[in-house]
Amino acid sequence: MARFEEVQMTIAESAKNYLDIYNMQVLIEQFTLDREGRFSLTLPNMEQPFPVSATVSFIYDAFQTGMTLYEESTTDEDSDVDTSVELEFTVKLPIMKDYPDIEALIEEVSEEYPDTEPILTIREIIGSDEPFKEYEIHYSYNIEPEDATDSELFDEIFQELKEIMELIYERTENYIDQSWYSGEE
Repeated sequence: MARFEEVQMTIAESAKNYLDIYNMQVLIEQFTLDREGRFSLTLPNMEQPFPVSATVSFIYDAFQTGMTLYEESTTDEDSDVDTSVELEFTVKLPIMKDYPDIEALIEEVSEEYPDTEPILTIREIIGSDEPFKEYEIHYSYNIEPEDATDSELFDEIFQELKEIMELIYERTENYIDQSWYSGEE
């Protein structure tokens, strides 16, 4: 089983081949010692505030972390414990007024990338002026232990993420311009 740090560096290397990493965190839960690696990504050459961004995270529970700290005397076939790594993706859509047809956008992502099985979440934010909604697309991949450091696999995954983010940006770019810059005229 690959160590947490090995998986983290494999993800970072593959991600930076396709996207810009603007934040990388490791969170350790105080009592269970579960570890979470979290990467915040955006399309290359975008400036803040990022219209489209993504977060990729994975968790090693305390057992998985412990398994990587010593040489195993048993093989993976002998163990009934799942040591796979689940990569969770959250793609944040731009905050805008007068959104395009979000359901059609999700359907397009689902048709273009059927392995992702995207799920849309909507949060309504009540602010001082008027309420607005935040949209996020979630999907995940389960990585088998023997593939946890396979850079070719991660390259494919991050190329797909980049394509999804570009698709979302292309479909929302006019709405972003209308929402963000209409007040500057």
